[in-house]
Amino acid sequence: MPYATRFVGIDISKSFLDVCLLPDQEKARFANTAEGVAALIAFLAPLKGIARLILEPTGGYERLTVAALQAAQLPVAKVNAGQVRQFARACGQLSKTDTIDAFVLADYGRRMQTRILPQRSSRQAALEELVLRYRQLSHMIVQEKNRREKLNHGTQGRTKEWIEQTLGFLVKQRQAVVDDMAECLRADPELGKKAEVLMSLKGIGLRTACFLLAGLPELGLLNKAQIAKLVGVAPLNRDSGAMRGKRMIAGGRRPVRDALYLAALPAIRFDPAIKAFYTSLRGRGKPGKVALVAVIRKMLIILNARLRDNNPAVLDR
Repeated sequence: MPYATRFVGIDISKSFLDVCLLPDQEKARFANTAEGVAALIAFLAPLKGIARLILEPTGGYERLTVAALQAAQLPVAKVNAGQVRQFARACGQLSKTDTIDAFVLADYGRRMQTRILPQRSSRQAALEELVLRYRQLSHMIVQEKNRREKLNHGTQGRTKEWIEQTLGFLVKQRQAVVDDMAECLRADPELGKKAEVLMSLKGIGLRTACFLLAGLPELGLLNKAQIAKLVGVAPLNRDSGAMRGKRMIAGGRRPVRDALYLAALPAIRFDPAIKAFYTSLRGRGKPGKVALVAVIRKMLIILNARLRDNNPAVLDR
């Protein structure tokens, strides 16, 4: 029986790709290897009307599959794993296996609105790897500094010396990663232009620009409400009956939000418009954290608008 619209759920593990096709109710399993992904694409090739291929982030196991599916011009959507689990519970699906998860992903794509992942170049993929490595190194540096701080002042032996050696190595490698980020931007004119646009706002330096380009490829392609919600800085209502609760933020992409938080602090000091905005909020009695989140949201909206205005593909729509 032919179907006009199909949804494909792909549950990805280290070893396998479990696939569920709806509404056909067809299931398949492929190895999570280059050959397995090629077999998956061959399985999908004769199918008509594929609206979405839905998968979750898996800490890197999905990268090969996503790259191959996008290269085959298939509409891939990466969805939040927590939201999918809540969706499954709401549907009464409490059991969890790879086959069930693939079905839930397909059903989620069929019932809920999902966004197609933007196509990314090889340079953008490389930049994402560099940003990930930078975060890993920063985390390890903090760990080593904490270990050094906890050493007794009278500690004998080579422990402190080893920690210092490790710190020196990690700091040196992190700087090498930053240098490679800059080289990646120079090698890709499109990425370099986007980085220049982002760095035109005070508080956004090279590292923050790279974090945004790697972690928020949708920047410049969505409206201000969508981009704020995607990052997790949109105020959410908490009202019921006559009760009017405090607005709060939740969810979103925490790494991007953290990067913007660090950028907001110098922006408040050195950008007159941002400083006036923050001062106005504080003068109206807004708590410091609330005002800071509002600054982050404002910066995000400004950056989104600037990238949109410098994107010919968006302007031609």
